Amino acid sequence: LIERMRQIGKKVIVGVHDSRSIYKLKNRVPVDSTEKRMMNVKKYADMVFCVAGCDPSNFMTCIVNLDENESAMYVRGDDMPNFPSRQVVENLMPIKFLPYTEGVSSTQLRKEKYSHIKYNDENYLEENY
Repeated sequence: LIERMRQIGKKVIVGVHDSRSIYKLKNRVPVDSTEKRMMNVKKYADMVFCVAGCDPSNFMTCIVNLDENESAMYVRGDDMPNFPSRQVVENLMPIKFLPYTEGVSSTQLRKEKYSHIKYNDENYLEENY
C-alpha cells in the first residue's frame, strides 16, 4: 500500500495506530508491536507518526498545514471506508481509497505465526514475551 502511495505523491506521511487502538477498531491484536510497525513503515515513508487512539482527528488537524501552493491527498486502503475522522480529513483534502493488495494479509501472518498456541497458554507468553 505504501509503495503505491509513493507512486501518487511526492511525500508520503504515514500515521500508524498504536496496538490498543487497532484492537479497539478491528477487534484483533496486531502481529507486531507499534514500534516495529513504525520502523517497518519508515523504510518506505518520508515521515511516520504514532496515532495513540481510535480517532486521529486531532493528529490530522495538527499535521496538515498546507501553504498556498501546496496540495495533499489522504490515501488509505479500502478496507474501512467509514474510518474515524473521515469528515475531518474530507474538510482538509481529498481522499483516495486503494484496493486490497492480493497476497498481503496480517490475518494470514497471524495464523502462520500463532496458530499453534492455545488461547489460554500463559506459559507461552511468559517464555516468549
